[in-house]
Amino acid sequence: MIEKQQPIVALGHSTKSKKVRPPRNNLLLSLKKNDLELNFYSSLDPEIMNKLLEKVLS
Repeated sequence: MIEKQQPIVALGHSTKSKKVRPPRNNLLLSLKKNDLELNFYSSLDPEIMNKLLEKVLS
């Protein structure tokens, strides 16, 4: 039985935009002082991080 050949055609691409992911919450600083452990992440406001560091390190 002879099969009819079909032309090769490109598939249509979806017009939907890709799902946008929120930015990752990256670890910026991990600090251990005596029995205190602090982890600072990228979502933390830099001003708050500076205030905390000043209090902990002074």
